[in-house]
Amino acid sequence: MTYHATLLSSIAVYRLSPFHPLAKYPGPITLKLSRMWVYRMAKSGKRHEYIRTLHEIYHSDIVRIGPNEVSISDASAIGPVLGQSGLVKGPGWDGRVRYMADRPLISWRDPVMHAKRRHNWNRGLSGPAIKVYEPVVGDRVVQMVDLALKQPGEVVDMVKLIKYFAFDIMGDMGFGGGSELMRDGDTHGFLQAVIDGIDDSILSETFPWLAYYARNRLFDVIESAANRAKERVLRSKGTQDLFYYLSNEDGNGKDTPPLEVVIPEGVVVSIAGSDTTSFSLNATIHLLISHSSAYKRLQEEVDRFYPPGENAVDTRYHSEMPYLDAVINEALRLYPVLASGSHRATQKEAVLINAWCIPPNTSVRVHTWSVHRDPRNFSPSSDSFWPERWLLANNQPCPDPKPSDFVHNTNAFHTFSFGPANCTGKALALREMKMLLCHMFQQMDMKFAEGYDPKDWDKDLKDAGVSMEVGMLPVICTPRHRT
Repeated sequence: MTYHATLLSSIAVYRLSPFHPLAKYPGPITLKLSRMWVYRMAKSGKRHEYIRTLHEIYHSDIVRIGPNEVSISDASAIGPVLGQSGLVKGPGWDGRVRYMADRPLISWRDPVMHAKRRHNWNRGLSGPAIKVYEPVVGDRVVQMVDLALKQPGEVVDMVKLIKYFAFDIMGDMGFGGGSELMRDGDTHGFLQAVIDGIDDSILSETFPWLAYYARNRLFDVIESAANRAKERVLRSKGTQDLFYYLSNEDGNGKDTPPLEVVIPEGVVVSIAGSDTTSFSLNATIHLLISHSSAYKRLQEEVDRFYPPGENAVDTRYHSEMPYLDAVINEALRLYPVLASGSHRATQKEAVLINAWCIPPNTSVRVHTWSVHRDPRNFSPSSDSFWPERWLLANNQPCPDPKPSDFVHNTNAFHTFSFGPANCTGKALALREMKMLLCHMFQQMDMKFAEGYDPKDWDKDLKDAGVSMEVGMLPVICTPRHRT
């Protein structure tokens, strides 16, 4: 008893002392003392808001958010932390996958192994490959809008419907079919297991060593996704889906990876490929309905390229729709999926990031939520939805005049992360978003259900570490009647 009390006291004193390597960086005493407080901060779901508040309270671009962890809110740190010569992924990723020897792409901390595993992903998510997937996406887009309009005027929980939509798409593109959540609902409880598992994984991220002992429902999801991937690889029939490339069925890879290397990627397809896109779509729809002028401008742009009778899931006009790009970029700026930033870490040696010396074995985050809403990067109206800023920045026609205090730092915009470990599915996610938004705006009008307060969106928003979770988004959808 005395031994443990002495040990804990000495650790506490050291962590708060001027001799600790992070002593010069400000932060709350509780977070400096114990990762239990770090876990409580993350478990609350409001880590993204709390860390931003810390940067503001301490008037510092670097704050200590754990005994051995810092957050940086300076956009100039994006390259040094996330870039080609940046930091490796943090130890939380070991905990999330229970130190698996063969693990999914997203959790590889070794840059060499990550690059090797990413090779086939890059082929499976290349421009030509995505073009092959478009008809599959288009069919799901039409199905989703038809469901939203099945009972015109009735309340639709857009969050649930779009989650089902995104999971069904990845089921088609990842496993050659088999997912019908939009049609049947979450009858197998898989979607709920993903939500529960992501929530559990916060503990594994905070205390990686506990992954061996604590129950984490995400491991059940990982196992389920791996089994589904195994079934898909073993029944190979030449279907050009993601596993067609991941298992090198096309024969264009450097080698054919063994089964135990391929099947862990099932979890990336099941979760990272769907949960993130569904959140981004819901955030975009929420913002558009909340801002009538932006809603009307996007609707007018869609009507120019996709009038009645035109196939709105055809992607040929996307490159000519600047306001569609502006709306999506602005939604992703305000609501990035990795709101608290990608978890990175130094290794055996200290690293100099700008003027800050980061000690060995220290976790580091570039806090995306703070960077994206910093007036030094985006001004005016840093916390507001203003898609026109993207038109002004690119010298495109815009009905709004450019303010004298206009600031637009595109280097600060890193919603898909940055560098060699950035989101490999970026192009696919944007394609899905544009196809769905164009078809939705062509086919229907949307408004919030009576009694819904748009402020509930931010109240219900939860930073789950690898994605963002939201509450309900009750929307009334009605067919568009145009003359």
